[in-house]
Amino acid sequence: MLEEITRLMSLQAIDRELRELEEALASVSGRSVQLRQEALDYAAELEGLQLEDQQSAVTRRNLEKELAENEARQRNKRMRGNQVRNDRESLAVDHEIDSLKETKQRLESELLAMMETAEQRTARIKELRELSEQRHTELIEAEKETAAQVEDLKISISKQHVDRDLMKKNIDAALLQRYEIIFSRRAGVAVTEAKGGTCQGCRMRLPPQLYNEIQKHLQVHFCPNCQRILYFETTAKE
Repeated sequence: MLEEITRLMSLQAIDRELRELEEALASVSGRSVQLRQEALDYAAELEGLQLEDQQSAVTRRNLEKELAENEARQRNKRMRGNQVRNDRESLAVDHEIDSLKETKQRLESELLAMMETAEQRTARIKELRELSEQRHTELIEAEKETAAQVEDLKISISKQHVDRDLMKKNIDAALLQRYEIIFSRRAGVAVTEAKGGTCQGCRMRLPPQLYNEIQKHLQVHFCPNCQRILYFETTAKE
């Protein structure tokens, strides 16, 4: 078989192994990254709710104060109503009392709504605290479990890169560049067999003349359809 093809096949084996190792590393590291991000998200939401709770408490105290003042004014108006001596003053006092009652109803509605919201917020704050603690514990365990695995994968990747650098030194620069483009665009298969007159990468029928040339192993040939580098296995039976 043409030496260039042999080298490219060896390089492809290294590159595919590298891709698998890097995907494994990403998967292993991804669990810790996910847990860390979830913990950060919970912490951010918790901080926001706690701030909202503090602001709500201030607003609630102001409402309660305003409500108490409203009730005091109503009492004063009723006492004044008992002292008026004509209908005109009595109607004015009644009108002021009715206005205060409407304000009281509004304040009570707002206060009730705030209390209901506060209950929901308190429940969510409790849930977030538990989730944050749980994710923190899971993160510590995940980092312990994956630390050794990550280190092994990094060592393997480093060794593969060394092998790759040695291998590509013996491959023509232009051919290497073309191989790398095909490898990235064709799901990690840049070199494939021509068998039975067909490219095994895309399953397209090859022109008979091209198929004959491939079998001679005189130069590098590419599939007219998928552009993959083609080789012919001499031990294969047509």
